[in-house]
Amino acid sequence: MANQIEHKDDDGNLIYQINKKTKSGKYFLVKADKLRSYVQDPILLKGFDRLPKGFYKDGFGLTLAGLLIVQEISESKKKKIKLTVTSNKQSKIDMRGRTIALTLSEAFLNNTGTKIRGIKRERNAQMIAEAKNSLGNLFSQYRNLKNSTVGYIPGKLGEILTSETNIIPKLADSDRLALEELIPAYLEAIPGTLRSKKKLKIVFDALDAGRKIYLDKVLKEFRKKLDTGTQNENLWQKFLSEYILLLRHNYGEVLEKTSVSLKGKFPDFMLVDPYGYLDIYEIKKPSTQLMKLDSSRDNHYWDVELSKAIAQVENYIYQVQRNATTLMTDIKDSKGIDVNIVRPRGYIIAGLRSQLKSTKMKHDFRILCDSLKNVDIILYDDLYDSLNSFVSKTTGK
Repeated sequence: MANQIEHKDDDGNLIYQINKKTKSGKYFLVKADKLRSYVQDPILLKGFDRLPKGFYKDGFGLTLAGLLIVQEISESKKKKIKLTVTSNKQSKIDMRGRTIALTLSEAFLNNTGTKIRGIKRERNAQMIAEAKNSLGNLFSQYRNLKNSTVGYIPGKLGEILTSETNIIPKLADSDRLALEELIPAYLEAIPGTLRSKKKLKIVFDALDAGRKIYLDKVLKEFRKKLDTGTQNENLWQKFLSEYILLLRHNYGEVLEKTSVSLKGKFPDFMLVDPYGYLDIYEIKKPSTQLMKLDSSRDNHYWDVELSKAIAQVENYIYQVQRNATTLMTDIKDSKGIDVNIVRPRGYIIAGLRSQLKSTKMKHDFRILCDSLKNVDIILYDDLYDSLNSFVSKTTGK
């Protein structure tokens, strides 16, 4: 029958049969002599179109978790068990009859099995470490085995992640730091270990989901700072230094003056593109006034603060080019990065497009920007819109 699954051992003994249409079946205790002492033959299966986890496929019955559970119940009540394993999450027990009617969920068996396997692995690791210690103490040839300790036990991380509920809010800073270091290393190792396109898809789907969550959080934080009027220049410097590679995603490296042993007057903030070319960034506040009106000529000119910032960036460009060899050496020694200093551009992040309240102001702003030789002005809301557009394209949001 097309809907009937039957599995037999090499001697032709029926181990289990399952009707895929009704999702019901039976598991026969062909070789499970110990289990027969506690459980009636056969074990009933409900809600499955396959053999559930927690069973041996060769007729030896339940794996250790299930065996220990039925043993405890049967021996404590001196009764045999009529056992049903179900696909839903509800387990129940009825002890009123001559036999105990016991229903165990597959999820319960799996969770218990995971915990028991973890205990076994930990115990085995401890025994192996103790054996190595004893060997090291006995023979000089094995003295390097003295003081052997139990290292990471395979399966421990999976046990923690699957057994704990609502784990994210409970993570300490040390947990988050460890995960941030582990995940990139794990992802780097994946291409050489995965064999299945399905597994790769799961990984990449998870990466896409994680990236979307991360980018959404950055956008939300950026929007919040703009909406609440955060005007502390140091706070913006810190925020942009952390996320500038997302906001200006044509760069590959951030260089801050405090992280490089620079001698002399150099900018606090520089970016290196994928080809190693260096550009200069100056961070001002969103509230920085962009222009003032010359009413006698009906034209706008740069506000004093922005004019000072432009002059400062032009001076940085001059200093960087003049001391290019020294700067490249300092960056190489401090960060291990080879940079190219060839006509670097300067960028000033300041102000908001909402200041440009008329068509005349927008035109004058463009004229003033075009008149700058080596410096570009980037408005905060333009920077936000650029990231928002990038997120939409890359995540399909």
